[in-house]
Amino acid sequence: MSAEEQDAIRRNCRDGRERVTHSEVAQADPGSAFAFVVGGAECGIVRWDWRFREQGWGSVVEQSWQLLRTDPVLGDSGEDIEALRDHMADRAESTLVALAEWIVGHATH
Repeated sequence: MSAEEQDAIRRNCRDGRERVTHSEVAQADPGSAFAFVVGGAECGIVRWDWRFREQGWGSVVEQSWQLLRTDPVLGDSGEDIEALRDHMADRAESTLVALAEWIVGHATH
């Protein structure tokens, strides 16, 4: 995987605020796993993981995230972190669709 494929800049909007984040791919195992760290591997804030497994004619996708450290961008209280967790759970489907589109656009033929 090239350095360009390992790093991504993303714009996120929540509660009327926009922030720009840098993410680094931490794992890319086609067909089984994908992970990235918001903030980069060395000073990351959150790690996102997806696991894929075949089931029938489709796939089961499991998504998880791990808070690696606190940061003001996430909020100032436990309630802010819980609100972020709930927001991200609500956005899981659109995140997976965007991830699938990215994978299709970067697939090697």
